[in-house]
Amino acid sequence: MKHQFRIIILGEKETRLLSRILVILNRRNLKTHHINVSNNNKNESIVHFQYVLDLECKEEQLVKVKKLIEKLIGIIHVYCSKIEEKNSRKNTWKKIDLPLATS
Repeated sequence: MKHQFRIIILGEKETRLLSRILVILNRRNLKTHHINVSNNNKNESIVHFQYVLDLECKEEQLVKVKKLIEKLIGIIHVYCSKIEEKNSRKNTWKKIDLPLATS
């Protein structure tokens, strides 16, 4: 069953890094919903880029893709998390303790 996952990739300043990541995803025929790229300029001498990708795939495909991305030159770290559905029952029901009204 396919799920939605968010991958956050920290990488060095390299011009072709995003295109190499997208080639890996394209070869695996993974559906990409969202891509965001930003840079972290905390230190002027060291510039790191952060890539955020939302994918729809199976969990075993995600593990294989994560390993391939980690092997690329210029990648510092790869984080993965599952995106929960907004209308899931787990999020809608909350347990509330109400005292009984006595008269």
